Amino acid sequence: MSELLTVEEVAQILGVSPDTVTRRFAKVKGVIDLGSPETPKRRRYRVLRIPKSVVEKFLLTRGGPVEITTPVRPPRRKASASDPLDEDELVRQLAGMTRQHGAEAQRTLDRIAERARLLKFVPESQWQDVVWVDEESDL
Repeated sequence: MSELLTVEEVAQILGVSPDTVTRRFAKVKGVIDLGSPETPKRRRYRVLRIPKSVVEKFLLTRGGPVEITTPVRPPRRKASASDPLDEDELVRQLAGMTRQHGAEAQRTLDRIAERARLLKFVPESQWQDVVWVDEESDL
């Protein structure tokens, strides 16, 4: 079986929109439709996988011999909890939150940072026993 291409990949190869690819290839023999059918209460949802050989045959009938090179796909990989966090991305997210929520968010972030610095000196097995007492501003 030849390599399966997505609608977006075929659209990129042909230089047309994904809607055009869906219309032209939806009923072509060999194309796999992974979507759901239309029911009286739900509209049809199409997810097409188009074999490379079907695209080559389609192009052959319309213009002559063609060799398709598929676009390079980045490797798919799920992020796991053990992956290191990108510090720059976290900084951007925190800055966006403080800008969106104002001074109170900034005070909360400062409090979190201070508590994290203090927890460095407490054994991890005792972290659940730590009780935080905030200073009252009107003392």
